[in-house]
Amino acid sequence: MEFFMQIGYLFSNMTWPVVVCLIIGIIFLMIEIFQPGFGVFGTVGMSLLILGVVLRAIYRRPEDNLLAQIFIMLFFVSIIVVTAFIIMVKSSKMGWLSRTPFIEKSTAVSTGMSEGTADYSYLKGKIGVATTDLKPTGKINIDDEVVDASAEGFFISKGEGIKVTEISGGRISVRRVE
Repeated sequence: MEFFMQIGYLFSNMTWPVVVCLIIGIIFLMIEIFQPGFGVFGTVGMSLLILGVVLRAIYRRPEDNLLAQIFIMLFFVSIIVVTAFIIMVKSSKMGWLSRTPFIEKSTAVSTGMSEGTADYSYLKGKIGVATTDLKPTGKINIDDEVVDASAEGFFISKGEGIKVTEISGGRISVRRVE
């Protein structure tokens, strides 16, 4: 029975700074769960929750069992955070979050290429010269442009003629030509 009385004391003897820290801390953790980023909201949320527990310990009354109340607070906060995480995982799997700006499933960049990947597709089929030994990678010169390339199969010596056979993202594959 003492345990249930401590639950009542926990909430009835709580001061406003404790309530504000706990509520804002939980809100910040929810933001971090549903919109993960750099961890600022998660870090601030955890800090506010810890501050709320510390403030509750500082502003206690004589009838409060501090250890029991800290355990109860941590238990309730854990239940809320775990429930929010489960809801986020379930709703992202069910597609509910895909209709919101929280989850972005498609990108504007084509697959296999990113904004930092150079587009060498115009080199496919062109003939050039190996400016370094390709064993299997090295540099080639095509139309006065020096780029990195990989030899298909065997070693290609510096100065030999090459032909671009395949472009895969930023990777250029070449073979020796006579």
